[in-house]
Amino acid sequence: MRFKLILFILPVIFSSCVTQQKISWETGITEATIKLPAELKSISVLNRVRLAYSFNNMGLNPNVPDFMLACINNFKNQIRRQKFLSLSNTQEKYKHRANGQFPDTLTKNEIISTGIGSDIIASLEMLDQKINDTYTIDIRRENLGNKTYREVDYIVGKRTIKVKTGWRLYNAKSGSLIDQWEQDKTYFYEAESLERSRATSLLNVNYKREMFNLGAELGRQYAQRISPIKHLQTREVYASGNLYLENGAKAAAQEKWDQAQNTWLEGVEFEVKRKKLAYLYHNLAINEERKGNTNKAREYARLAANQHPVGVKTQSIVGF
Repeated sequence: MRFKLILFILPVIFSSCVTQQKISWETGITEATIKLPAELKSISVLNRVRLAYSFNNMGLNPNVPDFMLACINNFKNQIRRQKFLSLSNTQEKYKHRANGQFPDTLTKNEIISTGIGSDIIASLEMLDQKINDTYTIDIRRENLGNKTYREVDYIVGKRTIKVKTGWRLYNAKSGSLIDQWEQDKTYFYEAESLERSRATSLLNVNYKREMFNLGAELGRQYAQRISPIKHLQTREVYASGNLYLENGAKAAAQEKWDQAQNTWLEGVEFEVKRKKLAYLYHNLAINEERKGNTNKAREYARLAANQHPVGVKTQSIVGF
C-alpha cells in the first residue's frame, strides 16, 4: 500500500514542474572614451610582450608573469562584462622584450593576418615591472608588566612596485591604428617583524597576489576605455507546459520577438487550463515590458492573475 501511494504521488509532483527561461534585451548604451565605428563588433587580443629581465640580488624572480597575465585576462573578462563587443581569439606573436618602451606598430599585413575573424585587435605591446625593497627601524615600547617597559626595534619592510603597460588598438579590417594608451602605477605594501628575514618572507608571501591585483586593475581600465557598455534587462518567461510556451520561448531566445508574441497569443486562444493560460499571459506581459508598453504589460499581468495566483508575481514584476 505504501509503495502504491508513492507511485501515485510522483507523477503529480513532476507534472507540476515548469521550466523558466531567461531572456534579455538592450535598454541602453554607455559610450566609451574611444568612439568605435558602429560596424566594429568583435575583438581579438594580442600579447606582444616577452619577459626577459635580468635577475638581481633581491632573491625575487623579476619575470613573474602574474602581472602580465592578469592584465590580459581581466581585460577579456571586463570586455565580456560590458556585453558590447564579442570576444574572439587570443594570440601571442610579434613579441619584443619588456623594457617600458613601445615597439614599432604592426604593419598593415600583420594587422590583417592577425585579426582574421575579428573586427579590432587589442594588443598589449609595452610593459615594465620594477620591484624595490627598503627597510626601516620602528622603535616601540613593549609592556613587561609592573609598569615596566622596554624599547624594541621592529623591522618594517616596504616593497615598492612600479608597473607600466602600453596598449594599441588596431582596426583589423583596414589595418589602421585606432588608439595608443600608456598606463603607469606605483604601489607599495609593507610587512613588519622583529627580524629582517621574517619581514622579507612576509613581503614575498604576498608578492604574486599584489602583482596579480595590479595587472587586473590596469587590464580592466583599458577595456573600459575602448568598449561601450551594453545595459540589459533580464526577465524569465515560461518555456514549458505546452507547445505554445515552448516555441514562443525558443523564438524569444533568438530575439524573434514578433514570432514569440504571435505564438503566445495563439496559445491564449486554444489553451483551456487556467495555470497555463497564466503562463502565457505572463510571457505576453514581459514582452510588452520589453517594448516599453507599460499599460499593456500591466493588462496582461492582470489577466494572468485572474487565471491563477502565479499571475500575482507577474504583476509585481511589471509594476502593477
